[in-house]
Amino acid sequence: MLRIGILGGVFDPVHCGHLAVALLAREHFELKEVIFVPSGAPPHKSAVVVSPDDRLNMLKLALVGVEGCGVWDGELRRSGYSYTIDTINELSEQYKGAKFYFIIGTDNLPEIAKWRSYEGIMERVTFCVAFRPGYEAAIPEALAAADIKMFPGPMWGSSSTMLREYLGSGHSCKFMIPDAVLKYIREKELYGYSQG
Repeated sequence: MLRIGILGGVFDPVHCGHLAVALLAREHFELKEVIFVPSGAPPHKSAVVVSPDDRLNMLKLALVGVEGCGVWDGELRRSGYSYTIDTINELSEQYKGAKFYFIIGTDNLPEIAKWRSYEGIMERVTFCVAFRPGYEAAIPEALAAADIKMFPGPMWGSSSTMLREYLGSGHSCKFMIPDAVLKYIREKELYGYSQG
């Protein structure tokens, strides 16, 4: 059976932690591919800083030469809020008969029960949970019936929020954000970063 990983996120910006968790999941669960799904208008997130086009372009740059990873932009093309259940439905059409492995961090575990049709999502995916520093791996009662598997995540505390702050303060974020993405950020002066 085709085993496909799904890694959703705002990716504002994409960083090396995202790439590391995708590759760790791919190896750990022997996935054929990990699909990065940039969020359109996520109902549970605060405002996105840069445009959907910029987030998609940065993601594509980050994945150049990264084997077994791709991008699906269906949520960006969808009008209104983006719901995971809709994404699972669309990807199921595209990857007929595939088994989906939904990659999240321990910080996301308490949020799942707030998602639209979360019971339907639980029935259709295996949740692959990477440990994130500062977050417990406790499984909420609402997810007792879910197929949840833990795997080793990159145990550093990088986040897009932190990196936006660093960039806005003039820090290069080299080794935290892929070089091609940093070049794009610099050239377009995203996040208030414009140093040479």
